[in-house]
Amino acid sequence: MKIVDIKMYKVSYPIRGQWGAGIQLENNSGIVEVFTDEGISGLGEMNQVGAHSSNSGGVLYEDLLDKVIKPRLIGEDPLNIRSVWKKACEASASAGIRRLDASAAVEIACWDILGKTYEQPVHKLLGYSVDKFPVYAAPSLKQPEVILEECEEYKARGFKAIKLRIGLGMVGLDDYRSLKKDIQILQGARKIFGSEMVIGVDTDRTYDHLSATKLAPVLEEIDVTWFEEPLTSIKSPDNDTYVNEMVSLKNKINVPLSGGQGFVGRHEFKEIVSRQAVDIVQPDLIFAGGITETIAIADIASAWGVRCMPHVSCGAGTDIQFLATAYAMAAMSYEMYACYPIYDTPLRTELPIEQIKIVDGDLILPQTPGIGIEFNREALEKYLKK
Repeated sequence: MKIVDIKMYKVSYPIRGQWGAGIQLENNSGIVEVFTDEGISGLGEMNQVGAHSSNSGGVLYEDLLDKVIKPRLIGEDPLNIRSVWKKACEASASAGIRRLDASAAVEIACWDILGKTYEQPVHKLLGYSVDKFPVYAAPSLKQPEVILEECEEYKARGFKAIKLRIGLGMVGLDDYRSLKKDIQILQGARKIFGSEMVIGVDTDRTYDHLSATKLAPVLEEIDVTWFEEPLTSIKSPDNDTYVNEMVSLKNKINVPLSGGQGFVGRHEFKEIVSRQAVDIVQPDLIFAGGITETIAIADIASAWGVRCMPHVSCGAGTDIQFLATAYAMAAMSYEMYACYPIYDTPLRTELPIEQIKIVDGDLILPQTPGIGIEFNREALEKYLKK
């Protein structure tokens, strides 16, 4: 079997949502399809479809894929996944690209091809043979009365875990730097859910050290399972600064910290796990390099007593990356929760021929060969970004 073509479909749907300091105006992604000479094709996904930073200026994803990566992969065997991934990474590096989004999308597509070739779902190829996997609901940043009403809904739907977004006073939705509404959300949610619900908290990098330290007693009171990406200062592209800031905060509070979603490839995770800067490391499967690389990062973390619960971009377009992340997590040696973007859009309801199923807070793992998603081609054409 040989790769004969690689295409990217940029899909988009207008929405309005807020996950942190920024307001999202569209739900989008780049769907990557790898074609073979035997008529089998595979699907992958990357988070964004705009300009990609490089050492020498902006490089568009489609140009990176079409002009840099594809020429190196034509004629390669897609079933030799690690070799294809390595060549894609080398091609990206030659263009000055640090992130591995495109390489990850190609790798996921190759896993899809492998599953279809041997008529097995990807999660079984990774060694996970059960039929479901636990997820947590991931709503957006909203006013307390709105999000607490949503919490009632998630409880009724049987979710066993949730991640609450806070930081209203940091992004202009409450008095400047006020924690009042954040505390209202946290205490209100625990009252609604009772003691059994797993609660994570995410500020989306909007807090400073003082705010995080002041909030810590409340987080302990409601027994949060993780406190995700809390610090504004960690937006620095310098990984050493990130690690130092997280170590500093960890020494001040008694709340499990999680982070690392902006790190790329296993090598960048060395310091964050060896210094135990977080209790739970959160590689984004797309940024970090794909299914195999994310599992490798989890293995490295486990050697230092650090758990792994990968990040999923809730603003992404389709459920390909969500499924790929859940499969990678299923192959890890302990059970955490996969992040489930809770809001449906046509990119998740109309594009797939068959939608994924969440029942009582569990993902029902698709048993179809491959990654578990096929697209309605007419719908795909409808939502192509012109």
